[in-house]
Amino acid sequence: MKKVFIAALGAAVVFASSCKKDSQTSVDSLGSTQKELVVTTTVDTLKGDITVNTTVTKTTYLQGIVYVRPGVTLTVNPGVTIKGSNETTSLPDPVNLENNKGTLVVEKGGKLIANGTATSPIVWTSEKAVGSRNFGDWGGIVILGQAPIIANVGGVLATSNTFEAFTAIANGRNTYGGTNAADNSGSMKFNRIEFAGGVVAAQNREVNGLTLCGVGSGTVLSHIEVLNSGDDAFEFFGGRVNADHLLSFGNKDDDFDFDEAYEGNLQFIIAYRTDLADNSGSEMIELDNNSSSANLVGTSRSRPFIANATFVGPASLAVRPGVTGRFDGGILVRRGANLRFVNSIVSPGAMPNMFITTPTTDAQFIGTDPALANTSIALSNLFEPGTASERTRLSSIEGNPPLTTFNAPLQAEFIADGNSYLASYAAFKLDGVLKPLIGSPALAGGFNLAPYGFVGTTQRGAIRTTDVWTTGAWLSIAAN
Repeated sequence: MKKVFIAALGAAVVFASSCKKDSQTSVDSLGSTQKELVVTTTVDTLKGDITVNTTVTKTTYLQGIVYVRPGVTLTVNPGVTIKGSNETTSLPDPVNLENNKGTLVVEKGGKLIANGTATSPIVWTSEKAVGSRNFGDWGGIVILGQAPIIANVGGVLATSNTFEAFTAIANGRNTYGGTNAADNSGSMKFNRIEFAGGVVAAQNREVNGLTLCGVGSGTVLSHIEVLNSGDDAFEFFGGRVNADHLLSFGNKDDDFDFDEAYEGNLQFIIAYRTDLADNSGSEMIELDNNSSSANLVGTSRSRPFIANATFVGPASLAVRPGVTGRFDGGILVRRGANLRFVNSIVSPGAMPNMFITTPTTDAQFIGTDPALANTSIALSNLFEPGTASERTRLSSIEGNPPLTTFNAPLQAEFIADGNSYLASYAAFKLDGVLKPLIGSPALAGGFNLAPYGFVGTTQRGAIRTTDVWTTGAWLSIAAN
């Protein structure tokens, strides 16, 4: 049985003290007055359009869909709590945006600077009282950037798109994609996003905890937890942003979802599943290129490079109340996408599907060089389960030609590339915060990725013996 992650996690949040601040107003291009920040003695409110640089210094209410306009920076100070509104109408309202669940949208050219600390994190949460919160209470954070994407728009390849959850909103502000790979949408450090992932502007179109659309490599993402999201924890629609120290805990749908030719590096990331939570099927990684395998143009495909991940599936087949419940397994790679997966730990728990891939003629697990283009690489990872029958779950559900099982030659290459099977979760020898104990196979055997732009280490998994990032007040495992 897996250990309960969180033995050392604190749920306390440090709140920043209020500072003196003036209400900020401006006049937009249509001549109407916009009030970006409504200031009161105890709780401020963000609503409408943020059209001037604005700093949030204390607990703040996020009313409906709030836009950070191009050329404008929203700064959130360390220790601040942002509470997203629940919708005030029975149905999503794509016209009167303040009636919807609280959602922050950073438009192309806008910036969010939300840099907390380990002891003074920034917390984005439900407006409901502790104990009555639930996944999907509010929307989440959406960042729209100008980095390259390749999208399928009406069956045609496109370099720009509209965020899928906001297609019902006709204001033209929800587009993303461009030519600036180094686009800078700001910085987020030590943030916790909890109880987000709700339906906002249209039925059956949830927002994710953190949605990154065409976000560029000039953007900083470090030490971010998404907890109890009603949809994905982190979703990347194209773009080139890199990220480190990401934690997905107890979310309803996918932990890390990639689409539309995303390319970037992720290191030190965790997906921890607490139960079977999604109605449509969910994975710890869902990696797509586009919705049609014909939409492959040269090297323009989703190619995340993931190093030092720890993925832990549910210990039982218990289903979360309020959902049908379906967890498909560890990693799903499909539609011609490529995955580079190195120095990581995967334990799908009670669901034996731990690695599902869809190789095409140029997207096999081949070689040991992470620099190879158009190639899915798996190097120096630790996988559980380890029985022969369970290994056949490493299968292709698409491909050219399709593979019905993870066949013997591919299995042999998989082992030759430093990947190992473990018989049980206990064999990983991890403590309550997923750090390797004495004798753990995660302590060594990794592939040093320093030449490829990563932190160099030969330890495997998201937590090294010297790390403390999974402890402290900035994290939470609160269920409601």
